[in-house]
Amino acid sequence: MVLEQKQTHIAYHCPHCGTAVMGYVGEFALAADMLKIKCDCGQSVMTLTYTNEKKIRLSVPCLFCESPHHFVVSQELFFGRDIFLLSCPFMGMDVCFVGKPEPLQKALSESAKTLNEFFEKNGMLLPINETRDEDGEERPELPELPDEDVYDVIHFLVRDLEADGAIDCPCGTGPYETLLCEGGVLVYCEECGAEHFFPVESVSQAEAFLSLNALTLSPKEDQTP
Repeated sequence: MVLEQKQTHIAYHCPHCGTAVMGYVGEFALAADMLKIKCDCGQSVMTLTYTNEKKIRLSVPCLFCESPHHFVVSQELFFGRDIFLLSCPFMGMDVCFVGKPEPLQKALSESAKTLNEFFEKNGMLLPINETRDEDGEERPELPELPDEDVYDVIHFLVRDLEADGAIDCPCGTGPYETLLCEGGVLVYCEECGAEHFFPVESVSQAEAFLSLNALTLSPKEDQTP
């Protein structure tokens, strides 16, 4: 019998560049390790872990506060809602968005509009990136992510190689993280920033890499565009 895992999507606004950062969360990957959703600018990261009571603890960057906010929610709430929001306790504005892609995008769009109005009114310069669809509705710029199960396959591969000491990077220390992004999965070293991109958009493509017995991460400037 094949177990069907719970899964959802999550997003936040990067406090450094204003980008809407979106990621995928599957219960199997979360159970195995801390998950990190990192902005491409490299200046902010949201983390998710299980508590001892098997609830989900989130550390969420905030546009208004110097330190991230910490939340603990039940699995039923986290994986079971079409959309739910977590807010800055001081400003009352939404900082974390969890749910299915369509309602999540709608919530991000509404949040981006509210935040842009707030920053403009108060003379602040931090932009919140937006686009418009064919109906003229404002939408945040979100990547087209591959099949969510792709992440779990590559995440398993990286953890297996890391346990065997088979990941090579300039600093040689790690730790190593995986990030679901447009066109595939990025593996990177948190210590030195070296990375390797797996261009996979389906589970079958991802599974083809399971035969790898070693992985080399290269400095960003050495990556092929």
